Amino acid sequence: MGGTAAYHASKAAVDQITRAFAIELAPYKVNVNAIAQGWIETQSILSKEPEAIKKLVSLIPLRRLGKPEEVAELTVFLASPSVDFITWQVIFLNGRLSAVYC
Repeated sequence: MGGTAAYHASKAAVDQITRAFAIELAPYKVNVNAIAQGWIETQSILSKEPEAIKKLVSLIPLRRLGKPEEVAELTVFLASPSVDFITWQVIFLNGRLSAVYC
């Protein structure tokens, strides 16, 4: 699929900056993780034309938009003491959309 260079470059940049901060902040016991979210059901998305939304959803393997609650729950999980040993992870919250562009 053509035209995805910027997408891939931005995802690589998120991974590398997460890695750099995770290494730099580890001595201070600070974990650094990132959420690479896809299309989330927000007002800016829902204000688009219905056909545009339908096209977006058709690109997502799980065939739906993400929910803001899903982003919030993952954020709370990553900030909790339960995951104190997780660092330098980029978690793709995008309905497997990134799998399409790999």
